Amino acid sequence: MEIITEPSSSLHLANTSETLEESVTALNRVLELNPEDIDARQRLYETMQKILRKDAFLAYVGETDVNYKVRTFEEFQFIHPKNRAMAELFPPQNSPPAQTATHWLGLAVVGLIPAGLGTLIISPLAMIAAIQLLRRPIQAIDRRRAWIVMIGAFILWLIALVFFFILFLHLA
Repeated sequence: MEIITEPSSSLHLANTSETLEESVTALNRVLELNPEDIDARQRLYETMQKILRKDAFLAYVGETDVNYKVRTFEEFQFIHPKNRAMAELFPPQNSPPAQTATHWLGLAVVGLIPAGLGTLIISPLAMIAAIQLLRRPIQAIDRRRAWIVMIGAFILWLIALVFFFILFLHLA
């Protein structure tokens, strides 16, 4: 779907006979149809400067990926285009596929503290998560991580078994 706009229409929207609010409304309509209209953006900035000279109050109402929604003290709401790219979210929303398995492995290491009892339970969970990861189509690095988690969980399980045996001998 292609949007066809007339580039000269934005130049006449911010007419001096209109009020500042009418000019902003007209420029907002042009920018909604064509967000890349440089003339309309420039006119909007100039009109906003006039609004701010008249009353230096703007309240943030909300935002989208491309616009801010603001209002004046008199409750006049309008949009203002963003001139920057969206920042990357940190931490990333998409967790790596091996995160569950490595999380269980980390808990298995902590489970060694109480004579390995926690590790005896949690290590098999880490191995199950790694096996489930290997069954999915994944990248080579995630496949290596899954194998490392499986081997590490097995070794931790053996260590926990020795600790549990020592505890059993101590209690008997």
